[in-house]
Amino acid sequence: MDIKQGDLGLLLALDALLDEESVSLAANRLGISQPAMSAQLKRLRHLFNDPLLTPSGRRLVATSRALSLQDDLKRHLQDLDALVRENNAFDSSTTRKTFRVTGTDYVHAVLAAKLEARFRSRAPNARLALLSFDPKTLWPALEDDKTDIALVTGMALPDAKAQSAIEEDFRVIQRKGHPRGKRKMTLSAFCAAPHILVSPEGGGFVGAADKVLAAMGRSRTVTVSLPSFLLAPPLVARSDALCLLPRRIADLHADAVDAFDPPFPSPTFRVDMLWHPRRQNDPAHIWFRGEVKALAKRI
Repeated sequence: MDIKQGDLGLLLALDALLDEESVSLAANRLGISQPAMSAQLKRLRHLFNDPLLTPSGRRLVATSRALSLQDDLKRHLQDLDALVRENNAFDSSTTRKTFRVTGTDYVHAVLAAKLEARFRSRAPNARLALLSFDPKTLWPALEDDKTDIALVTGMALPDAKAQSAIEEDFRVIQRKGHPRGKRKMTLSAFCAAPHILVSPEGGGFVGAADKVLAAMGRSRTVTVSLPSFLLAPPLVARSDALCLLPRRIADLHADAVDAFDPPFPSPTFRVDMLWHPRRQNDPAHIWFRGEVKALAKRI
């Protein structure tokens, strides 16, 4: 037997079998019966002259020959999938696709509700998945189509397509009824107050603002370090501490905290939209990128 006698379904079966290392799970993934998948495995073993999956205790594991095939097989199947997508028209009003966005807590906080509302009106049958950001797995997730786009800051992925999505600066927040009142934030008041610092890496007590202050010959006292911007407003609302928070996050919590322009040039950051080059000409992906970009410009 050679590949001319096989078919694309056989290769899809092989991809599922190698991913799942289980006949039953692979069958469920492709929506066929277990006997049908067993028959596919038998044909594949004959085609490659290798067991491909072999028993190891109570489970099946891929053979060395199978593992050597896996990456190339997945890449070629993804290329074929992209070829089909690029030649199909896309209608957002009828699509039932699931669109996946990887981002930080900041991204999900400022975009999620507005993107969901935009989907309701423009793609009512589509689904939206918001995925957490892990820099170690971001590129594999894009490469394996586990996410469609990533909205992240400061990620250098030379093989990815990239486009600026959001430009952000900071405001100083304080609780309602703060003893300082609602006067304009001065440098002396800023430096005299205790501060809450958001350190995305975790545990840091020095941020971009401290470098600005140091250049001005000033400093502040950071008493609490948090891993997420979303944790800051509730804590600030119950203390006399100040916190530098992205402007859009501060706006979301205007009912709980007061916000002021910082008494020095605000630090800034940029959120970039990243995607795999394979998806560049995919009509559904082009539509999705356009929706995210249009929304990001308006927030």
